[in-house]
Amino acid sequence: MGGIKAWVCSAEDLIIQKAVAGRGRDWPDIEALLIEQRKKMDDAYIEDWLTQFAEILEKPDILEEYKQFQKKFLDLSI
Repeated sequence: MGGIKAWVCSAEDLIIQKAVAGRGRDWPDIEALLIEQRKKMDDAYIEDWLTQFAEILEKPDILEEYKQFQKKFLDLSI
């Protein structure tokens, strides 16, 4: 990139952002990230941050929705 430095978010941070937003169009993006990055994902990091956001935003379903989606994805990929 010609010596240009740029900060980008990690796949985990993007998943967190999209799960917190909770828009229907974000879930296909999360699925694609899980497919591409599955073996590199830090699940504990994702769950820790989703737990914190769920508490702060008083939306306990944030983490549960992600876990259900993740389980569904993992069940399909076996």
